[in-house]
Amino acid sequence: MIYTIIIKYILRWYRMKNKTLFLLVLLGLFVAAFSVQAGDEDGEMAEVEEMAETDETAEVDFMAEADAFFMSLPENNLLLMEMQDLIDAVDAGDESIVIVDVRPAAGYDSGHIPASINVPFPELIPNMDMVPEDKTIAVVCTFDTNSAFAVAAMRIFGDRDAWVVVGGIPAWVDAGRELVPTEGM
Repeated sequence: MIYTIIIKYILRWYRMKNKTLFLLVLLGLFVAAFSVQAGDEDGEMAEVEEMAETDETAEVDFMAEADAFFMSLPENNLLLMEMQDLIDAVDAGDESIVIVDVRPAAGYDSGHIPASINVPFPELIPNMDMVPEDKTIAVVCTFDTNSAFAVAAMRIFGDRDAWVVVGGIPAWVDAGRELVPTEGM
């Protein structure tokens, strides 16, 4: 079933003008498919399906969520937030924006944007409750592709108003801003 979903999105998104984004979406779908298939080896898929029948999230149509997410990309400027917009919001003390750094903990601990929170990308879905539902989420990483995957996960699985901050951590430093290490590091 998961392969049918992947094929559907491959055919739909192949017609995209931005081939880089298409390749990122394709890579993300394959990663998701292989992680789901990996559960079959230990019989975990049967448990997951059983839990889904009684779980309240089973009522969420993730295909529809994913479809809505992908269809919104062109009209939402690919969900990109310019670094200067983030800097302006931080300087203004805008409390409606939360910065989420999706780098591994070691990278975050060595230096991060002040007041940002760290939710490493591989741990994002099970820790979605760490990401506020009522705020605009500015997602940063060393690489925008990782931020893009995190934004997709937050929007599809967490219904968060998440945006990729263009340039991420390197753009913050290039703008003359400092990174702060985690206390005790």
